[in-house]
Amino acid sequence: MVGHRFPSMTRSKVGIVVPPHYFDTTSTELTSLCAEVDVLHTQIRVSPDFGFTLDEIVQTGEEISDCAASLVAAGAEVVLQMGTPFSTAHGWSAGQELQRRITERIGIPFEMMGLSVPAGIHALGARRVALATTYYDPEWVDRYTGYAEESGLEVLGSASFTDQGRFGSHAEAWSASFQGFDPAFSIESIIEVGRAFPEAEAVLVPGMPGRILDLVPDAEAELDRPIVSYFSIWWRCLSHLGRAANRPAGRLLNS
Repeated sequence: MVGHRFPSMTRSKVGIVVPPHYFDTTSTELTSLCAEVDVLHTQIRVSPDFGFTLDEIVQTGEEISDCAASLVAAGAEVVLQMGTPFSTAHGWSAGQELQRRITERIGIPFEMMGLSVPAGIHALGARRVALATTYYDPEWVDRYTGYAEESGLEVLGSASFTDQGRFGSHAEAWSASFQGFDPAFSIESIIEVGRAFPEAEAVLVPGMPGRILDLVPDAEAELDRPIVSYFSIWWRCLSHLGRAANRPAGRLLNS
């Protein structure tokens, strides 16, 4: 349903489903890209002992669907789901099927962040990627690598914050992810990955390693390659709304 056009070009209403146990303000990037967008959030509801294991995340599909339906009832024209693993934990094909089912249920465009990232890489004509896996631990890296390859990408290699010596352990990096990372800290790690794999056609950054969008144009210029991450969901959203980014935001959003 990408490219759907709405008759009114005054203001657009976007509903966003955000991860549990996390005060997500990432959507401020969307409204900075397009001032004519209004955002309403709802949060995935889980049990108090939800531990963010991949098996637990897979079980949230129906809850995400209910959240999306509630946003439609409030007037949303497009619904976005934030949080990469809530689609990638299913695998590429099963994640697409989940997105399709929710789209059919709610009757308006529905986009999952994790699915939008490989889609953005493909839209730029790239296939060979390096993964900047930031705060991911080895299990998550292995799972995401398989997911990316299932989507049709060739993964040349990866490195995380811990691999680069930026954190002492994967557990420490994971814990810090709930507070968020300074964008400059994250972009330095991403550039390091790009330099380590000069043959990669793009750098793919799974997860949400801080609001890095403002730093992406200069980082891409330094690497002379695109960087694609969580912000691909804004690309999908604006495409549905028939709108464009109003400022420099990297190769994908300005394509």
